[in-house]
Amino acid sequence: MRLVAALVLVTACDAQVDGNYPGDAYVHLRGTTVGFGADAAIDGAVVRWTSQAGADLDAGPTTLLPLDFDPPAVVVPVVSLPPDDAMFGFAGEPARIAEGTLVITDGGRTVGEAIDFALIYVAGDVGTGSLAADYLGGVTAPGFHLYDVRATPSLTAAQAYLAAQCGGTVACTRPRLYRLVPIADDLGARLQFFRGGR
Repeated sequence: MRLVAALVLVTACDAQVDGNYPGDAYVHLRGTTVGFGADAAIDGAVVRWTSQAGADLDAGPTTLLPLDFDPPAVVVPVVSLPPDDAMFGFAGEPARIAEGTLVITDGGRTVGEAIDFALIYVAGDVGTGSLAADYLGGVTAPGFHLYDVRATPSLTAAQAYLAAQCGGTVACTRPRLYRLVPIADDLGARLQFFRGGR
């Protein structure tokens, strides 16, 4: 009897999934494709994390994500946290932030983008009146969130800080003429992935 119990315990420890299992999702983002034909080939998603280290905000790291596509519906499970080099913050403040653009792909090639939306990840506390709160449009709980991205005629205080860190040139200022606006439905918002992309 002990031998049977030992064999059951040993075999119960075998891997339950293969190496292709991406892991449990932190969140599931839902949306629809716009401008795609019924036979559209879409096989993955990517988060292009914003680089706040220089003038080219698109120079940040990327995270590949799985995708469920049942035309026109798209579900993107976010199965990993942003990489460390995607995180940024403001001097003297505990909050660290990552901001990314969501794109959908076919064979690694971008075929669509969720325009004017940002996937945000917050680590740490965002204090009232802080630059992090200014950047995020208010005090925000840690974790993933969806935001609207809206153009502005001038820099917010947080964007002015980041532009100054970049060097304060027009090349550093121009791409930061936007603000993030919390979405009422947050992660429940339905994204629209428009055909094309940058």
